[in-house]
Amino acid sequence: MRKMKKAKKWLAIVPLALLSITMAGTPALTNTVHAAAVQSFSDVPANHWAYDAVAKLAKAGLVDGYNDKSFRGDKTLSRYEFAFIVAKAMDKFDQADDANKQLIDKLSAEFAGELNRLGARVAKVESKTKTWVGGETRIRYVADDPALASGQKLKGSDSFEFRQRIKFWGDINDNVSFFGRISTSGGNKFGNTEYTSGSEIALDQMTITAKNVLGLDSIRAGRSALDFISNGLIGKPMNVDGILVNDTWGKVNFKGWTGNIKSNKWDAANARYTTSEAQQLTTGQVGLQVTDNLTMKAGYYWADVPGSSAANGMGVLNTNVGSFDSSKGWTTSVTYKFGDLTLLGDYVSSTLNNAVGLPNNPKGWAVQLSNSKGPAVFYSAVPLVNAAKPGTDAWMISYRSLDAGALPSGAGGFDTTAVANPGQPYNIFTHGTDNVNVLFLAYQNVVAKNVIASLEYQDFKIKNRALTNLSDDNLDKTYMVKFEFFY
Repeated sequence: MRKMKKAKKWLAIVPLALLSITMAGTPALTNTVHAAAVQSFSDVPANHWAYDAVAKLAKAGLVDGYNDKSFRGDKTLSRYEFAFIVAKAMDKFDQADDANKQLIDKLSAEFAGELNRLGARVAKVESKTKTWVGGETRIRYVADDPALASGQKLKGSDSFEFRQRIKFWGDINDNVSFFGRISTSGGNKFGNTEYTSGSEIALDQMTITAKNVLGLDSIRAGRSALDFISNGLIGKPMNVDGILVNDTWGKVNFKGWTGNIKSNKWDAANARYTTSEAQQLTTGQVGLQVTDNLTMKAGYYWADVPGSSAANGMGVLNTNVGSFDSSKGWTTSVTYKFGDLTLLGDYVSSTLNNAVGLPNNPKGWAVQLSNSKGPAVFYSAVPLVNAAKPGTDAWMISYRSLDAGALPSGAGGFDTTAVANPGQPYNIFTHGTDNVNVLFLAYQNVVAKNVIASLEYQDFKIKNRALTNLSDDNLDKTYMVKFEFFY
């Protein structure tokens, strides 16, 4: 269905596009036919907000083939030319972050009439049929080198994994949209076909988003990734259930969220979930775009999520001593772009309630340097590259250091980025953001359109060995080769 729609759209756009503009944003023809086509649309004033909006989309790689001067008022564009640019951005809507999706929506509304004449229908025209289906297939090889005397290396089929996702998204009406995703669940090892973990699927994301409601830019409710506070030190690539509110005033943005980040315990005797075990997290964050190259964020969180240890190092904490009942804390983040590089930094300071055997004011931080042109968040929340651009590549290097209990269990943005034997004490798969110092390296290359190859390496060390029964700071090293296919 998606391919048929794209084909119809481009069949309508291409004939007009060839008569009007080239991929460089300049006239392709200067004859009377071109003049008649362009003159049927008035010029957009040089001070119009659309120039700045499209410049931001171009910088994010959502429209290409145009130089910066096309959007800076150095060259006045017609509404027709803008409509063609917006159509290109609409085609990459699912690759945009939340802020750029809002820009595309705003531009679509501004140039709705011109888009309609081009055949690139917007929500007001095709609200009943604007639904798409897409997906991702991932195949990867993983290996590790645990330093523990009792450590068990990944071997055989445990080193080969796959994941399949099917996505559905679209508009319900002018202001309400939906997103859903079905995914294979955890434990998808090659050779597990005889077990449910080798083939079972689950609805891991399902959201309804309403724009311009209750005086807010948007409200999102449902199941989604935990991706809305800091640059990703606090986050979760997997599913959580909650409500997100978003509002922007000029260069200031506010995001607030509340929800359950871990499953309630099932009371089999009474056939119900125990409400006392709700793992509630509430966050609030204010972001300020200080300059074109500098963005700063500050936030606060409250987590009704306990932390506990186990003598064998298999508890929630990456320790074998200590516990606490709940936590709260503040965060600060910075994004700075210079030249072709982007520097990200996150810091968190927490307070533990009823801490036993642990410092009650743990802290943590993470930094990342990358030449990625993608959204400014820690890898691997989003790819470093744009899968639609064959031959491009990007790299990143990051380092993180976290005290025990610095982040609520289930809200660690780097958890699940590494793979290890599930029975391993101090497991780096679940303890990727607790009582650790970690060096993380990654490289990605778009080997073919919509195909990304990745190389990843992580070196895990215990931060405070006094809280463990370990004789060495070295914890584990992981290696990953990954291929992802997007469609």
